[in-house]
Amino acid sequence: MERRLQKRLHILLVDDDEDEFILTRDLLTDRSYLSNDTEQVGFELDWVGTYEAALDSFRNRRHDIYLVDYQLGIHDGLELLREAIGLGCKSPIIILTGQGNYDVDIAAMRAGAADYLVKGQIDPQLLERSIRYAVERTQLLNALNERATRDDLTGLYNRREMNYRLDEEITRSKRFGHPLSLVLMDVDHFKHVNDAYGHQVGDEVLRRVAKLLIITVRSIDQAARYGGDEFMIVFPETSTDQAAQVAERLRLLISAQPFYILQDNGRQLRIPLSSSIGIASLPDDAKNRDQLIELADRALYNAKKHGRNCVIPYKSIRSKQ
Repeated sequence: MERRLQKRLHILLVDDDEDEFILTRDLLTDRSYLSNDTEQVGFELDWVGTYEAALDSFRNRRHDIYLVDYQLGIHDGLELLREAIGLGCKSPIIILTGQGNYDVDIAAMRAGAADYLVKGQIDPQLLERSIRYAVERTQLLNALNERATRDDLTGLYNRREMNYRLDEEITRSKRFGHPLSLVLMDVDHFKHVNDAYGHQVGDEVLRRVAKLLIITVRSIDQAARYGGDEFMIVFPETSTDQAAQVAERLRLLISAQPFYILQDNGRQLRIPLSSSIGIASLPDDAKNRDQLIELADRALYNAKKHGRNCVIPYKSIRSKQ
């Protein structure tokens, strides 16, 4: 009896030998498994033969799982694995090798590989099981990680996770010579909102601002509730002027979305919202994380000093000094 597939896992094989794609495709033909939520899951295999093409897939997050050959020309699979993790890839990555090597096995696990398979030993059952275990284990780990790295109130990253991600983006910025911009944003007069209307209303305001922030930034940008009513956004590969354009769109969006609360008399009370935003960038303004945050905070202070509800890049302060 033919099993009806309810879902397909999109798999990418990264190997510079096209024959390996044909062999792997044959191994997965007509294979499927029953997931934890009782869906019949099949496989759809794609193939790329270069390190650069694989990086493009990791950036665009088009696949559910990756099978990566250990030898990729002048590169190796562990280098690609580390690069993928640095790009924020949460899909499992299985390392494949032509010959078993204990040291490579250990190195792959320590680098974050979901599994390590020797090509000559792979059969359909082994490959299916390895993929199934990797996907289900990664789903569980991702769920646990989300709880540890997210702010409970807004769903954005928390301060600890954001510092880690900022360090990663700074390292990548310096490695590839790309600019990076950091935005710090405060909700104007937020203390008054809490004092006048209560913390429940204040919490709803923060949730509203977080939602507006999410729909404004790109998928590669990183956003966090950095503390209290302060939000942080990291813009990879983005100049000060480009970040200022996005920040201005966010500022306008927040000020155009008044917040309403229902009063005891049944009438709605309008609470106007606005934000103050400071921006600093690498390498034009700062050279490291602490300096970048300090200068963005200084720009934010100037935004408040100049009447709030505005965007101030640090470079505009620097030019006046």
